[in-house]
Amino acid sequence: MSREPARSEFKFFGGRVCLDFANSLNWRLTDAPVELIPDYAAFLCWSERRGTLSKRTVAALRETAAAGESETVVFMAGVHGLRADLIRGADDLGAGKLPDIRSINRAISCLPPQPALVEDGGRFVFDLDGANLQQPLWPVLWSLSAMLASDDAHRIGSCKAHGCGWFFVDESPNHSRLWCSDGCGNRERVRRSYAKRRGSGD
Repeated sequence: MSREPARSEFKFFGGRVCLDFANSLNWRLTDAPVELIPDYAAFLCWSERRGTLSKRTVAALRETAAAGESETVVFMAGVHGLRADLIRGADDLGAGKLPDIRSINRAISCLPPQPALVEDGGRFVFDLDGANLQQPLWPVLWSLSAMLASDDAHRIGSCKAHGCGWFFVDESPNHSRLWCSDGCGNRERVRRSYAKRRGSGD
């Protein structure tokens, strides 16, 4: 299967932080999915690129992580488990079913109140001090709770390109969006055209 080389890097087509987090498992519908946040350092890079943490917070969290490396391994196992639950829930919502959100509610119940916002590089981010290793996950969960409690929960779609499955909020007028990006749409049209030609013997 042909894959876009750029998809080995972080891409943000979900439209919501929590869906971009779910999309950090690349090519999830293939038998060889690609993990984009395999460890804590990668999660910090993802957070900085997505704009959920300030540069100051990321720098502080790198120092915090250096002093608790074994804790980051345990934390990331929980992060990956929560992402799996989020993916299942998003699939259910996309199919018109209400998901089981017990594990998500447990994670949300442990969240602190949302802090004030601060300016960082021309955008606003949460004012987090970088003292708690779990802070990269907090903006994801705040985004997730807001999405589930809004009409966005009924507009979740997933890319129909072969093997992709990335999620997005479908804000098209008639909810007819098929692809996470033009790249996937073009690749899928080429794939289908090639399969049709082969099927017709051309």
